[in-house]
Amino acid sequence: MMTSLKQRTFKAILWDLVGRFLTQGSSFVLTIILARLLDPEEFGIVAMAMAFITISNVFVDFGFSSALIQNQENTSLTYSSVFYFNVFAGLSITIIIYLLAPAIGSFYGNESIVNLVRCLSLVFLFNSFNRVQNAILSKELNFKSLSMRLLVASILGGIGGVILAYNNYGVYSLVFQTLSTAFFSTILLWSTSKWKPDLKFSFNEVQKLFGFSSYAFFERLINNVFMRLDVLLIGKIFTPLSVGFYTRASSLKDQVTKYSSTSITRVFYPVLSSLQSNDQEFQRIYFRLISVIIFMSFGLSGVLYILGEDIIVFLFGLKWMPSVLMFKLLVLTSCNQPLNSMMWNAIMSKGKSKENFYFSLCKKSVGIIPFVIAYNYGLLAFIISWVVMNYVITFMNIVAVNLFLKISLWKHVHKFFIAIIPLILSILLFNSLNITLFKNRILFASGFTFIYLIYHWAVKSEGFIFILDNIKGLFKSLVKN
Repeated sequence: MMTSLKQRTFKAILWDLVGRFLTQGSSFVLTIILARLLDPEEFGIVAMAMAFITISNVFVDFGFSSALIQNQENTSLTYSSVFYFNVFAGLSITIIIYLLAPAIGSFYGNESIVNLVRCLSLVFLFNSFNRVQNAILSKELNFKSLSMRLLVASILGGIGGVILAYNNYGVYSLVFQTLSTAFFSTILLWSTSKWKPDLKFSFNEVQKLFGFSSYAFFERLINNVFMRLDVLLIGKIFTPLSVGFYTRASSLKDQVTKYSSTSITRVFYPVLSSLQSNDQEFQRIYFRLISVIIFMSFGLSGVLYILGEDIIVFLFGLKWMPSVLMFKLLVLTSCNQPLNSMMWNAIMSKGKSKENFYFSLCKKSVGIIPFVIAYNYGLLAFIISWVVMNYVITFMNIVAVNLFLKISLWKHVHKFFIAIIPLILSILLFNSLNITLFKNRILFASGFTFIYLIYHWAVKSEGFIFILDNIKGLFKSLVKN
């Protein structure tokens, strides 16, 4: 059974990684085109509207997707009941956000946001139709279907957005891209999923999951608010132009996370849930994943920090130069999100949603500090404090895993600090040299990559050894065939 799970897990990661690479790659290319066609201020206005949409999106699901994956005794009635609950919630949130649009415009002091929010509110209704199918396919580790439908939907939505941008529709080209991607994603998921809802509803089935899902919901609500609080408050304190530069830097930084380790964290929530009663195997897999995430994230962070200016100017043009320093600082947090997600998955897969919720309240109280700094000292001071705060929260999560799951705190800290040493030293050296020529930055990035790999080989990094062994195994199988 363990061998079968290992094979299914590897296949799921491979499909999710391939699908994510193609999806994010195509979406990234389309974003580059949009960034060259639109002004930074237009990106900022849409980002301000999307902040409220992203926060409210958690109300569509109420944590039931996580509950469906974690619970091992779901029936068709369970799935159907949750499906109809989600659709009702999606419709309700669409109406509520539509009516609240003028208040959101007043919050920012920008009336142009009102119509954007009203249009974007449809995304709740579209997404409510796909949550259960998404949970079922994730539970079955069927990431092939999930990845392919996301790829097609992203391409279709992106092409539509580019066409509108080219025809001078401005911010509405970004709105159309978001809505059409959500719409096509739902349609394609229905066409690929075998499960269809029955005409049955049981409140008891929903109630059985609510003990777990309620805490998962509140924790995700707080997390969503916290993740979008930067755009919310930056949009309130600063101009849409500043928001545009910041969100472009932040979005580019997110590419590191998506390419390096998001597939791992997505796939391994259902995997860890299936191993919740086997502590030894659970911890073995968990620490291997932590090692892989740390190795990949810190390596990519170093390269992108060194080449930050070249990447932004080459991709988006000189008008985005103010985003360079923001990007170089934010990229230093690229490991935090996947690490935090991995630890969140570990805690939730053990059914500890209540404990995780209360601990999240403590973490988010710490996360308020950068916004106080932003109000008093400006945007750059906010970003620096935001980076520091991300590392503080990661350490708090390590403490939580130790408290709730009895997993070694020292082992976490050891893996983290062993991996971050070459990154810190390389960044300090790069800044002291003040390299101005592009070819020299390329040489420095190449040197960093070589030394980084040699270092991880010398210290026998578990993440590096695991990836190397799998590459060797894949190469041998290709040679045999």
